[in-house]
Formats: sequence, C-alpha cells, structure tokens
Amino acid sequence: MRLEYLDGLRAVAALYVVLFHAGVGFLDATRPLHGFARTLQRGLSFGHDAVAVFIVLSGYCLMLPVARAPIPGQMVRGIQNYIARRAWRILPPYFAALGGSLLLIALAPVLETPTKSIWADSFPAFEFGAIASHVLLIHNLFPEWIHRINGPLWSVATEWQIYFVFPFFLLPIWRRFGAGSTVLAAFALGAALTFIVPSAAHSASSWYIGLFGLGMCAAGIDFASRPAELWLRAHVPWRFVCLGMLAAVACGTTLLIKFWFVFMPYSDALVGAATASALLYLTPHALRPNQRPPLPLRILQSGPLVTLGRFSYSLYLTHLPIVALCYFGLHRLELSPNAEMLSLIALSTPLSVLFSYGFYWLFERRFVGAPPAFFSLRRS
Repeated sequence: MRLEYLDGLRAVAALYVVLFHAGVGFLDATRPLHGFARTLQRGLSFGHDAVAVFIVLSGYCLMLPVARAPIPGQMVRGIQNYIARRAWRILPPYFAALGGSLLLIALAPVLETPTKSIWADSFPAFEFGAIASHVLLIHNLFPEWIHRINGPLWSVATEWQIYFVFPFFLLPIWRRFGAGSTVLAAFALGAALTFIVPSAAHSASSWYIGLFGLGMCAAGIDFASRPAELWLRAHVPWRFVCLGMLAAVACGTTLLIKFWFVFMPYSDALVGAATASALLYLTPHALRPNQRPPLPLRILQSGPLVTLGRFSYSLYLTHLPIVALCYFGLHRLELSPNAEMLSLIALSTPLSVLFSYGFYWLFERRFVGAPPAFFSLRRS
C-alpha cells in the first residue's frame, strides 16, 4: 500500500526547509528588511517545525506495516531486518551528502568566507571531532558539532537514534497498553532525557521521540484492528480535531509568536499533534478512490508534489551548500537587503531542487526498497 499524499506532505515540508534557509538563514541583522520581504521572512521562520512534520511522518510510515500485521504490533520480518532496511534506506545517501559537502567546501574556498549567517555554523568543517561525530551519527548530541559541515544533517542523526527507540521501547508499550500510553511514554522519555543529559537532549531535540510516537499511534488508529483503535477511528471527529490543532498552530505562530521559539518542545509538540490529526483525517479519504477527496488531499496528491516528495530526502540532505553558493554569488552584487533575499530565494530554490534530483538518481534511488541479501540481517 502506498499513500501518495504522504509524499506530497514530505515535499511541502522539504521545500519549506529550503525556503527557510534561503529566506531567513542568510539575513544580516544590521540590514533590516522592509515591506513584503519582511512579511515573507516572518512567514518563512519556522523551519524547525517542518522537521517536526518529518518526524511525525517517519513514525506514521514505520508503523504502517506493524499496525496492518495479522497480529497488530508484530514486526513480521523481525527487528534485525527492520534495522537493516532502515540502514540501507537512510545511511548511504546520508554519507554521500556528508562526503559531498566536505568535498565542496574543500574545492570552493569562497564557502569559507566569514559571515554572520547560518552557514557560519558549518565551520571548522575539517575538525576531527566534527567529522568523526558525523560518521558515527552522534553529532546531534554535541552543541559544538551539531551544525558543522552541513547543518540539516543533525536531524538525520536524531531520527536514526529514534529508530532504535521504536522497536525496543515504544512498540512494546503500544502492544500492551495502547495509543494513549504510548504517546505519554514517548513524551515522558524525551522529557526525562532533558533532565538526565540536558545539553545533549536539547541539542538533539529529545522531545522528537514524542512526535514520533504521535505518528506511530496515528497509523495504529488508522489501520489496527484492535477494539480501542477501531473505536477511535470511528467515533472521534478527526476533521474537527485537525482544524482545532491547525487553529492553535496559527495562533501560536502569530498572536503568541514571542513564546513560540522560547518554548520549542511545546510548540513542536503542537505541530506534531496537528500533523498527526491531519493524517488521521486525510488517510480515510485517501483510501476511498471513488469519492471526491477534500481540497488539501487533492493538493498533496498532485503530480508535482508527489514527484518532489519521492526525492525530498535528497533535497533535505543537499540543499544548504547550494543555497550558500548562491548567497556568495549574489552577495558580490551588493544588492539591497530586500533584493538580495528575494533573489536568493528565486535562484537557490530551483537550483536546489535540480541538484537534489540529480543526487537522487545517482545515489538515493539505489537504496529505495529492500536491501540486497548480503546486507540483510534476517535469519535464514
């Protein structure tokens, strides 16, 4: 089973991250924006929330085969095979992007030009600790290394770590106690880590475990055949829950904007709840091909978004160095702040998409699907 609108949602989230970095990440605080550009900058300031959407989607997609198993909650192929499939799907493109970023930095000295932008966090890129922590996928645990080399790669490490929390902690709770207890346990674990190892937990956004739990429980409600999930699927008005959650997000990002970034675990949790409720609302409509789908579903199922969604991982991995190159090229023209910001968005966005599509064909597409027999850890 393939829910194409999930690819569309991935595309929207990945594209927003690109726009966030192009429209906000390279602004100079000493050169303020005015008019439309300032309004656009405010609307593009929520890149961290787009990553939260990715985490919920990850929990939802990984839970789908488990929720639909003959015995709900059972990993039919086993935990070893699950880990092998995740490694095969995620790690090779990640390491290709990591190596490519280092090669680009080495070959393009202009990228090392000092700036006060988000790109400045990439340096020093060739420090041993930065490279070693990225290779081991633990750089997200160290504030001094988390954004080195290629900033967006931090969330790949966080997601990779959550992959192990899923079968060994969250799934057993879901099997025994259900969706509500799983979500509470997921957020409790994320909160506990902020007390036990506060620096590493805040750096890695440990509360993303709760967002992953929201996604997996949404998949359970949509597809599991247990009485509790069937009742939640049939009796909760998910359309109105979704509208309420989206209204709360809109309120938080406008009227309560001064609190939004201060209390990030709570704002991310709200975005995660809105995403999970949207999945619970949209999936039943996506499963009814003979009925006219609601407008959001029609948009997310559109061909361009579905296509972009299929290489959205490549777009996420590779876009920041491309945006940085465009920035240094435009900066030499000494444009006004408004013109520079709008030009950077207009130039770097299509170039990032084109480059990531090439990266997808060279690297990522080779690792979509089941790993080869020699890579699989499944017992014979």
